[in-house]
Amino acid sequence: MKQALIATLALSLSIAAAGAAQDGNEKAKEKEKAKQEEKAAREKKREAVNEVLKAKDKNDDGSLTLDEYLTGESDIEAATKNFEKFNKNKDRALSKEEIAASLGM
Repeated sequence: MKQALIATLALSLSIAAAGAAQDGNEKAKEKEKAKQEEKAAREKKREAVNEVLKAKDKNDDGSLTLDEYLTGESDIEAATKNFEKFNKNKDRALSKEEIAASLGM
C-alpha cells in the first residue's frame, strides 16, 4: 500500500513538473513572438520615416525644415500647422522621431 501511495505521489509530481515546464515554454514562445512583432513595428516605422526623408530631405541631413516639409503639399496652410504641431522642440526642423509622430507611428 505504501509503495502504491509513493508511486502515485511521484507520478503526480512528475506530471505537475511537466505541466510547469510546458507552461514555461509557452510563455517563452509568447515572449519571443512579442519581441518579433515589436521588431517588425520598429522596422516598419524606420522604413516609413526613410521614405519621407528620401522624398523631401533635399540636403540629406536626416531632418526636415519647413520648406522641405511643404514640398509636394497641396494645402500649405494645413501642412504648416502640422509641421508646427509636430515640431515639439521648436527647432524649426522635424527630427526622425517627430516625422514618425507626424505619420501616426
